[in-house]
Amino acid sequence: MNSFKFYINKYSFIKDEIPDTSFIPMLMRRKLDNFGKAGLYTLYNVYDKDKNYKLIFASCYGDIERVIKLINQRKEECEISPTGFSFSVHNATIGLFSLLNSIKSSYNSISAGKETIANALLEAIIDSKMQPVIFCYTENNKTLESIAISISQNRENEESIEVTINITNNEEINTISFNNLVELLKGETKTLSSKLYKLTRG
Repeated sequence: MNSFKFYINKYSFIKDEIPDTSFIPMLMRRKLDNFGKAGLYTLYNVYDKDKNYKLIFASCYGDIERVIKLINQRKEECEISPTGFSFSVHNATIGLFSLLNSIKSSYNSISAGKETIANALLEAIIDSKMQPVIFCYTENNKTLESIAISISQNRENEESIEVTINITNNEEINTISFNNLVELLKGETKTLSSKLYKLTRG
């Protein structure tokens, strides 16, 4: 099957702003930096505790500010903070979200260079044929941005967005970016293409 429909039932995004994360327990909140706060904020905005989601997290660079801080700490002090290290790994944000909400289903963490959003979103769409999925992309390389999307095969509310995916080879097409994904969600564009597929808003 080269095409099928799916639904985006909720979405949340932020760009260049530090979100309010007062809903996260203080002990955990104190350990978060802007990257973690942005990711958890958008994830919580689309999460429904009554659904059994698979989680897909995507980031090209991960928590790069924390990694740079650890490198400098190692250089200057010949040691690094264990807490800082545990929060610097690529899957730390989605792992923490899973822990805070006692989610027992699987999650995946993807980094694929310029194709990070496109590849992770494709996995989320395909996995949604089996169960509801939350896709989250977070980045803090020059610009802080995060987006989370709840995807399933069923329309769950009146605001659900119907989207058709067509699997195709588009080698000349630019990859999917945070900005044009937001444009699709807001209805400012009807189509979005990557090298592997095309999305059409219904």
